[in-house]
Amino acid sequence: MPGQLMFARRLGPTARLAIWLLIGLSCVVIDARYHALDTLRSGLSLFLQPVREVLRVPGDLAGEIGGFFVRHRTLQRERDALLAERARLLVGVNEGRELARENAELRALLQLQQRPGQKVVHAAFLFQGHDWFAQRVTLDEGGSAGVRSGLPVVDAYGLVGQVTRVYPGSSEATLVSSPEQLTPVFVERTGQRGLAAGTGHGQMELRYMPAQTDIRAGDRLLTSGIDRVYPAGIPVAAVRRVSRSQSSPYLRVECQPLAGLDRARGVLVLMAEPQERPR
Repeated sequence: MPGQLMFARRLGPTARLAIWLLIGLSCVVIDARYHALDTLRSGLSLFLQPVREVLRVPGDLAGEIGGFFVRHRTLQRERDALLAERARLLVGVNEGRELARENAELRALLQLQQRPGQKVVHAAFLFQGHDWFAQRVTLDEGGSAGVRSGLPVVDAYGLVGQVTRVYPGSSEATLVSSPEQLTPVFVERTGQRGLAAGTGHGQMELRYMPAQTDIRAGDRLLTSGIDRVYPAGIPVAAVRRVSRSQSSPYLRVECQPLAGLDRARGVLVLMAEPQERPR
């Protein structure tokens, strides 16, 4: 066709690169000198803001999840540390209470030991025995320490029982609550004498008290000493309940032993101090 070039040559890569570089350099110069691209830049920033927010969500979410697990582990460690500290404090409190209890028992035992004309042997419970209904305990002192059958056994609170069997290195005591035991006593408040007997299961009763006897719940019973087995004045039991029966001339007096029959640790075996013969 007339007026049309038969052979059109395209711009080469170098020429196109040069043109684009020139355009870019011109834009930089115009923007730096006249701030012509600020409006375009603001528009692009506003347009791309939602895109940036969306792209930032996975990172924020990952950070929150990581922080949650870190805080969770930290709280678990703190909880475990607090639980361990609480356990240590409870152990210390229990040890303190036990030491205070043992201290009070030792003080009371020392007061018993200071009785004039009285020799004692310190002993401890070895075990209760297989038959609780027999109401017997085994002590860790025996004939080698001077213990003999018939001697009274006391703890910090009162009369525990009586030695009934002796071995070289141990001995057996029958508890005051045993049905086999009869203890002469008197009522501390009135002086009324009576006979306390064990009924088993850690209980006692005051027998043969006439119906007009002045006795009430809370009265303490002490050994009278008339049997020459138990020294006078040792606490035995406290009256728990008094009941009257029209069919019987005697009162029914139920008592609770004062000694720690099932919880005492240290006890004393009482024996008379041998008196020196006059020369």
